[in-house]
Amino acid sequence: MEEDFFSGALPADADRYVLVVRWGLILATGLIYAMMKTPLSAYLNPILVLAGVAAYSLPISVYAFQKYPLTRGHPWWLLAGDTTCATAAVVLTGGHTSAFYLLFLLVLIEIALAYRWRVAMTLAVLVDALQLAASMASNGDAINTFVVVNRFVALLVFGVFAILFGENARREEAERRRMAVASAYERRLNQIFLKLGESSMDLERMLGVILESAQRFLGASYAVVLLRDEASDALRVAASSAPPYPVGQMFAPLNWPTGDDQIFVAERGQQGWPDFITNAAVRQVLGVRLLSHTREPMGWIVVGREKAAPLPVFTRNLIRALALEVGFAVHNARLYEREQAHIQRLEAFNASRSTFFSALGHELKTPLTVLKTLAPSLERLPDLPPETRAEITASIQQNLARLETLVTDMLESVRLEAQAVELYPVLLDVGQKISREVAAVQPVFARKQVTVQIEMPSPLPPVLADPRAVRLVLSNLLGNAAKFAPPGSEVRVSVTPQDGEVVVCVEDAGPGVPLDEREKVFDKFYIVSQRRALAGVGLGLFICRELVRLHHGRIWVTDSDLGGSKFCFALPLGKADSPHSQNGEAKAHGEGGQEDTSH
Repeated sequence: MEEDFFSGALPADADRYVLVVRWGLILATGLIYAMMKTPLSAYLNPILVLAGVAAYSLPISVYAFQKYPLTRGHPWWLLAGDTTCATAAVVLTGGHTSAFYLLFLLVLIEIALAYRWRVAMTLAVLVDALQLAASMASNGDAINTFVVVNRFVALLVFGVFAILFGENARREEAERRRMAVASAYERRLNQIFLKLGESSMDLERMLGVILESAQRFLGASYAVVLLRDEASDALRVAASSAPPYPVGQMFAPLNWPTGDDQIFVAERGQQGWPDFITNAAVRQVLGVRLLSHTREPMGWIVVGREKAAPLPVFTRNLIRALALEVGFAVHNARLYEREQAHIQRLEAFNASRSTFFSALGHELKTPLTVLKTLAPSLERLPDLPPETRAEITASIQQNLARLETLVTDMLESVRLEAQAVELYPVLLDVGQKISREVAAVQPVFARKQVTVQIEMPSPLPPVLADPRAVRLVLSNLLGNAAKFAPPGSEVRVSVTPQDGEVVVCVEDAGPGVPLDEREKVFDKFYIVSQRRALAGVGLGLFICRELVRLHHGRIWVTDSDLGGSKFCFALPLGKADSPHSQNGEAKAHGEGGQEDTSH
């Protein structure tokens, strides 16, 4: 209500300027009486009244100098005292012949500075009427009507000009203050933009700048930055200055209506108040929508304020500018992170490609060298001893099988990447399949004097899986165990039904897989650093992972009690009435079934 009546914006030194006017008018009144005779109608000697006015003005001046009643909007006691003093001085010194009417000029100036023009005009007329009544008070002299009317009109005109001057002074001061605030906000905004520019490639640092800026601009108790999760469309806490909202916490989308304003304001108890704001001290929530350069919603800056207050238009404009800049910065930071991830993937691909071609050359060169060395012996094969012929034949078969396995793995990986692998699931006895694969790899275990221990319950529930795919997975895992198990050690194969699936694990006592490489070991062309001397081209575990995924299963690696690695995969249990099992069984007895039993 005060802004409707009081002036509001006044220069900081307005009260001191009025003090100069006060003492100037007192001095002018004294000079007038020094050059004129004492009015016959005066009740008191004007010099005594002047001394009294000066004595009154001394404490008033100290009060105005310290309290700034006009500037701070509490001028009542000052106006009442000055009006009473002027009226009393005029009455006591002759009424219409008194020179103390000049003190009413001071009252009109104070009214013009203290109130807006509507109230000021009303008070000016009342004060001038009071001056007229005081001028009519006479102690015997005839009242000069011309002087009284002329003084009334002059004071009224002066009051109008004083009010116009006061309005102009207030507008200039208000504009000056607005410019000062705008300049301060602009400097602050430029500092924020500078910080955002410096940290535009560091999303975490940039979000910290956003939090600090939001709290400073909006006078918030805390701020939370919520960014839209592209996968789930939910909101994720990306930065927070409030302990109840840790980074990473997820919230449902906020359907706050903002229109083009980008700002949503809600007070406690009103519609739209978010459920996750439970702090009782927060009375108002402000949501600033973050938009990308294409005007796509990216999230919100949510701040909580303990005091509910309206947002000025200027502040809203600054917040919109900040939100727009933040949207650009977040978009650029995300693009930078994606580019960095893409570069890292390219670098990893280049490294794995180099490793692949190096391993591929080694894998091809070794059997080809053996075959090339044995080729001249084929001409003399009938003349060689039976033991030598058997050894040469076994070596040729072994290296041809190695080449066949390499080519098969390469073709299988290409088919898996092209999603051209079709499964024919049947109700499969995993125990029987494990026994067959162990028997197939048994010659390799025997050469290294490695014992194989199989642990499985009986009976074992069947799984719904493609026989050929399961054979490839088991063959790769058992082949790796045979390759990396130290001579004279043990390899353990275990099968465990649990929670609607069957878990198969193959353990060895080899060098194991380092903890930081366990996620990468299933990637294409990746070779564990500790196994590169014996490893192939890095396709076997990739094929295992993709085939298990096609079965909606899972595969992982952990430490083994034997000292090496423990590779496990889980397949879902099958049901006898499953339509997939009947369809798969029919096809498995055709093309797939023949390929599976070719050991």
